[in-house]
Amino acid sequence: MNEVTTSSASAVPQGTPFLSRFNIGPRLTVCFLLIIFLMLLGNGLLIWQFHRLRVQADRLAAVDQELIAVLRFQTSLHSFYSRLNELAQLEDKAQLFAETERLRRVLEEDGNQTQALFNRLPTDIRLGSIVSPTIEAVRSAMPFHVEAIRALAEAGDWVAIRQRLTRQVLPLELLSSELVKTVDEEVATERAEAASSIRLAQSRMLVIFLLTGSGTLLTAAFLGVSITRSITEPLHSLVESSRSLARGDFQHQISIRGKDELAQLGAVSNETAKTLNSLYQNLQSREDQLRESEKELKELIELVPAHVFVLRPDGTGLYANRVVLDYYGTTPERWGAEGFRNTVVHREDLERYLSDLQTGFKNAEPFETEARILGKDGRYRWFLSRFNPLQDERGQILRWYVARTDIEEGKQETERALNENLALREEVNRTSMFEEILGSSANLMVVLSEVARVAPTDSTVLILGETGTGKELVARAIHKQSRRANHAFIRVNCAAIPSSLISSELFGHEKGAFTGALQRRLGRFEAANAGTIFLDEIGELPAETQVALLRVIQEREFERVGSNQSISVDVRILAATNRDLKAAVAAGAFRQDLFFRLNVFPIQLPALRDRPDDIPLLVEYFIERYAKKAGKRIRSIKKNTLELFQAYEWPGNIRELQNLVERAVLLCDGDSLSIDAAWLRQETQTETPRATVTLNGIEQVKDRRERELIEAALAECAGRISGPSGAAVRLGIPRQTLDSMIARLGINKYKHMSG
Repeated sequence: MNEVTTSSASAVPQGTPFLSRFNIGPRLTVCFLLIIFLMLLGNGLLIWQFHRLRVQADRLAAVDQELIAVLRFQTSLHSFYSRLNELAQLEDKAQLFAETERLRRVLEEDGNQTQALFNRLPTDIRLGSIVSPTIEAVRSAMPFHVEAIRALAEAGDWVAIRQRLTRQVLPLELLSSELVKTVDEEVATERAEAASSIRLAQSRMLVIFLLTGSGTLLTAAFLGVSITRSITEPLHSLVESSRSLARGDFQHQISIRGKDELAQLGAVSNETAKTLNSLYQNLQSREDQLRESEKELKELIELVPAHVFVLRPDGTGLYANRVVLDYYGTTPERWGAEGFRNTVVHREDLERYLSDLQTGFKNAEPFETEARILGKDGRYRWFLSRFNPLQDERGQILRWYVARTDIEEGKQETERALNENLALREEVNRTSMFEEILGSSANLMVVLSEVARVAPTDSTVLILGETGTGKELVARAIHKQSRRANHAFIRVNCAAIPSSLISSELFGHEKGAFTGALQRRLGRFEAANAGTIFLDEIGELPAETQVALLRVIQEREFERVGSNQSISVDVRILAATNRDLKAAVAAGAFRQDLFFRLNVFPIQLPALRDRPDDIPLLVEYFIERYAKKAGKRIRSIKKNTLELFQAYEWPGNIRELQNLVERAVLLCDGDSLSIDAAWLRQETQTETPRATVTLNGIEQVKDRRERELIEAALAECAGRISGPSGAAVRLGIPRQTLDSMIARLGINKYKHMSG
């Protein structure tokens, strides 16, 4: 099948099969017509021989009928003689006359029928020449004998009748017997000849059937084989050509023999092979160039310190640089396996990541997506993946080039910045509390000395003191003088956060950890990493959060809400409270081990009433601040006002002094500041206008009544003072006021706490 190929199917080379000169349709039609002709010829010969058989059968039947007719005539003649002889012996004239006429008619009819049958015989049958004269002789003599016998009977000469019957009628009867014998012999001869002819015809029919049947079959087989070969050989060549093309052998050419449809297909196949060979050579040249380019590109990509890889159009892996494989700690084969990315993308990001890929691949345009990717160290890091398609001239995607950038630090910085901004906004809202630590009293100097000693270390500090004494200010001073001063200072008011959310606020949460957790969020500890976290109102922490805080202090790690992955942090912890934590530990409201961990370096802040010498300096500072803010110029403080300040007990401490000075500055019309003495008497009575029915008249009742009301509120609130469900809200007074009243009345608030 690898002969030299002609350029066109119209040229018929020497040795072309005869059948291949014609199209397949006419070729099959001629074959069918020839087979039908042979079948008709054979059937015609069989019909001719069958006709010969019928002729011989008809001839044999005619001879048999003639023999029967002769026998019937001979029987009639015998009956005629026997009956007349019997009547002659009886000498019954009447009966003789009656019988002779009937017998004559019967004999006449049988003779006519026999003659008619012989007249219809074929001329080549000799019976007619033998029978007809005898019948004619009997027919001609019989009327004469009948008349003679009737006459003799009329005369009564019965002897003569008997003699006549014996001498003249009996010989005729004997003649008919001889005729029967002769006809029987002739019929036997004719039957033998007819039987021989029938056997000959049957033999001929068998020979004709065998010859025509075998001839038809042989002809059909010959034509079938010839036509089949004229079709299958070119088809085989076409199949071989197709297989060669499938193997990439574009040099293969098939021989064009004839000018039928298959020859035309062969010519088309050869032209196709030539075209494909040309395209293949061109493509191979381009692939060689592309392979060189890819080799150079791979060598370049291997030098890039970034995640770079190539995907097939369906998204399966084709190539990854060394940085990718090192990050996963895997082989190129395993990286390129289908479904590999489903095992390394964080489960919370997987659905979105796959959706982004599906949409991007469908649109066939550059796109990017973010996801957390698992590394060989078992940790997830945020990556930004940028996908760019490579297309051919028809716009078909050949492959996807992907560059993946590590954005973990950026993500953390962003979330840390968000938390720091949140903390900053909280600080801005509380700027009035962040004043400098002012004063020169001995007990304040002790505090400042302790701050100076503990600040450079990383020790945990517990700041104790009444509300408004400046605990947060001391905490901030410790941070500013520490080696962490350039990092975040995160303040958390434990009393202001609902107990159900305090763990999420401190340690963060994963997406879906609880209702409303729509995305992952860093906690305050993560935001304070490398810096300082200040836990104000530490005594208000719920029991379960105390356990988590103890772990952070001991092991420097925690878990986000909804996650089981530990996160390590480097955070200095400062805590503050106005509660008696020892009493809380004794009452079972605060963990003893946590107290010991927090109480590494306690700092007790003095109340303002214990440092009266510092009040003038503080008042001057607050006057300068608020006067400048209000656009006023206040030059002095009235002496009695300063005396009132120094004599007052200041249950709200520095914060209360700050608020009162701000009010005085706003109401001051001159350049000298003064206050109404009634302000100090009503300070604890007018902390808030939100007095509830429960507190109506509480300022006027005796200490006993105050104690009863506060004890009842604490019992109902399980000892909790602050917060939405605390006793302060229930009584309708500020938390600081309630703390002052509890301290003044000597109420043990810890006995009402549960657990």
